[in-house]
Amino acid sequence: MKKKLKKITDKTVQDLLQNEIILPSSYFESFDKHAKDIEVNLSDASFENEVSSMLVDELKNINKYMEETIKSMDSLSKATEEAQEAIENKDKSKLDSINSSLTLMKEEIDALRNLVYLDELTKVYNRKWIYNHAVKPDGTFGYSGILLFIDINDFNYIVDKYGNLIADNVIIYVTKFLSQKLKKEKLSFEIARYSNDQFVLFIKNENLASVVSYVNNIRLDFSNSTLKSKSGLTFKTNFTYGAVKFIESDDFQKTLEVTAELEDIDKQRFQTASKD
Repeated sequence: MKKKLKKITDKTVQDLLQNEIILPSSYFESFDKHAKDIEVNLSDASFENEVSSMLVDELKNINKYMEETIKSMDSLSKATEEAQEAIENKDKSKLDSINSSLTLMKEEIDALRNLVYLDELTKVYNRKWIYNHAVKPDGTFGYSGILLFIDINDFNYIVDKYGNLIADNVIIYVTKFLSQKLKKEKLSFEIARYSNDQFVLFIKNENLASVVSYVNNIRLDFSNSTLKSKSGLTFKTNFTYGAVKFIESDDFQKTLEVTAELEDIDKQRFQTASKD
């Protein structure tokens, strides 16, 4: 049920992405539409029971995160006190021991952070990370760069024809392909899965023309590759994109809306070219 709800939410966000104002009625209308598309009855008693069970599990996970966070904070506080004493006493062996403890603590905190901010399927960042780390608390950028919005073509067709397992593998493949190619160009970037088949990349490069050229070359390479499933199915897919230069203090959401509009234009051109 959690996967279905996430899919419905992602599709709803895609529908409403370019709306400056999202009313509760608009959200519910879109959410209800996509729920019906994947045959989820929101008014069914069994649905309510499953949601209740899922919420209980989510609360358990939140409690677990909180307990681990508090534990880490307590350990850090204790290590700080011990370090101060060791420095005063010039106790090198004690400092070495504390350093080992801090290294282990950092690993535990990083693992906890990954549980919260990494997408479960692709292991890249998720939407929570975007709004908590990629942009400032006021929703603006803290540096200048390029925002790249990627959408996988014909994703719903892949799901309908080949199933969710193969569709998931396509998402993983696209993510790895993009990351490897951009790293090869020695670009500094962060990639996050924004919705089911859409990704947002924050590229620390202010030359829009060169980034667009890189992405076009990557797409050309991708179009020449054939995807093959473990069962022997072979097929091709591709992606469309929008790219916009942003500067420090620009509004992230407005910039994202512009990239989504450019991606839609790119998609129309791509579909027209495919027909020709």
